[in-house]
Amino acid sequence: TQEETMTQKPVDSTQRKPTRRAGKVVRWIIISVLLLLIVAYLGIGAVAANILTQPKRVFDPALNPGAYGLEYEDVLLSARGDGLQIAAWYIPSELNERVIILVHGRDNSRTSGFASLFVAFSKELHDVGFSVLLIDLRGHGESAEARFTFGIKERQDVLGAVDWLEGRGYQPGSIGVLGYSLGAASVIGAAAEEPDIGAIWIDSAFADIRPVIEGSWQQESGLPQIFLISTDWMIRLLFGYNINTSRPVDEIGSLAPRPIFIAHCQQDHMIPIEHMDQLLAAAENTQTWVIQNCDQNTLPAPLGDEKYNHHAIGYPVQPEEYGQKVIQFFDESLN
Repeated sequence: TQEETMTQKPVDSTQRKPTRRAGKVVRWIIISVLLLLIVAYLGIGAVAANILTQPKRVFDPALNPGAYGLEYEDVLLSARGDGLQIAAWYIPSELNERVIILVHGRDNSRTSGFASLFVAFSKELHDVGFSVLLIDLRGHGESAEARFTFGIKERQDVLGAVDWLEGRGYQPGSIGVLGYSLGAASVIGAAAEEPDIGAIWIDSAFADIRPVIEGSWQQESGLPQIFLISTDWMIRLLFGYNINTSRPVDEIGSLAPRPIFIAHCQQDHMIPIEHMDQLLAAAENTQTWVIQNCDQNTLPAPLGDEKYNHHAIGYPVQPEEYGQKVIQFFDESLN
């Protein structure tokens, strides 16, 4: 009734304040925790981006061409585009006017490539008449500081090597490139931009870097897979490039009609043989070699270490056949 309604006591506003205050505290706690989680997530991504894009310097000056009785020049050349200083060894030949650029893989150099047999391999090429230029990719060996870009920028080092060789008189079509792993992605990218490169040998190449990174993420970083996303973001933010654009499969088709040789270890666990299949589907004018019995456990230490994952060890396990195939390919393909 109206009388009963009028006799009800009004609600004391002071009773509402503790409830409202408690609600605000809970909301601020939730917001603060979420902000801390976001900061931690991005912070861990930033640390991982900094560590995982930094190449390891592996270089033994004693493993120079002179140790194999070869006359050579120490070279500092400029990468095309950004002028970064790239260290190299040039081994000239007087037998013909053809040259091969050798490009190593990740965390290697011109001394440690092919399980420290890169210079020995270059001697084989020189002995049959090729000049050879061994380069250290940016951030590796004795070259200038730089981050990994999985071939996006490393191609500029190969292009700088082409520029340097043409400055020494080498003609278009007389320059061959050989790269493995990271080096393979770099030479595909370089050849896609430079038609003067006459022939391309790629070993243990990835078609698309993304699945390779995803497959090795936990082993490489020690972090759960979810942190790959924040690391990807921070690489873009801190270093200005997107690793997902490293897709040699999108570029290899433009190399035609120049000859390409694609080699890959059957047992490669780091870059599975399926990547070779993808590259072959996109490429033209190719020769191939699936290297059987590519087992690092048949080699002496330190290749017994599982970190190699049976990856890019075709030359160390089968040097004679590998060398013969490379020599025949470039002999038939270069002007």
